[in-house]
Amino acid sequence: MRVAIVGMGAIGHVVKRALDGRAEIVEVDRTRSPLRDGERPVDVAIVCTKTFGTGWAAEQSARVLAPGGLALTIQNGLGNLETLAARIGAERAAAGVIYVGAALRPDRSLFATGPGRVELGNDPRLDELARALEDGGMTVARVPDPLRSVWQKLLVNAAMNATSAVFRLTNGELVDHSAAGPLADGIAREVARVATASGLPIADDDAVAAWRRIASALGDNRSSMLQDVEGGRRTEVEAINGAVADRGERVGVQAPLNRAFTILVAAFHPD
Repeated sequence: MRVAIVGMGAIGHVVKRALDGRAEIVEVDRTRSPLRDGERPVDVAIVCTKTFGTGWAAEQSARVLAPGGLALTIQNGLGNLETLAARIGAERAAAGVIYVGAALRPDRSLFATGPGRVELGNDPRLDELARALEDGGMTVARVPDPLRSVWQKLLVNAAMNATSAVFRLTNGELVDHSAAGPLADGIAREVARVATASGLPIADDDAVAAWRRIASALGDNRSSMLQDVEGGRRTEVEAINGAVADRGERVGVQAPLNRAFTILVAAFHPD
């Protein structure tokens, strides 16, 4: 199996670590040509970029994929699958999620809270990849509806990332914070209501329990959005909280906390 990892940030490095020695890996980032002359195309392109890089990642995936290959997004937020499908065709695009706390240190070495957990759909073109990731130490779950997994991850990101970035808290600190914790609960409930109105029912209490469970497990991890705010980098808040608020308007569900935190986080990095 030949696999391209599109986007070599922290998540790309987590995936590379799991696949090392178990697949032929082609690293693709903005400093590397996707394929050298004469190289074979890849069976799977795993898109690991931030959401604002998805258009670029779709172009790179189109260049490296074999005709029957599959591009798999494991990114945060909404809209990534649609961007891939628009470029390479819906039949060659798939969605999944990854749960892991990760960061690249200044020396480019990887910090991660563990091997990670991925949820993938049941497309047989992902079977070999799933086995390789599992052999590399990841927990792999095959799910009948990966879009539900995307929404479940979205509610966790929406609740944790924006609040941790504004209040400058680790994931574990967020759980017991007198102001940030209840605000994160409210964000999670809004996501659940928007998801339900979009045809993917999530109970309010389940949404709150989900982000709190994962935040507690991550402990001292600093969310990617907090890392970006502290580093003066653009965040993914528009594709996470902003996307929830936008979808809510389309389905008739207001999400004022998600809209407010989109504005608050974006203010840290004005364009």
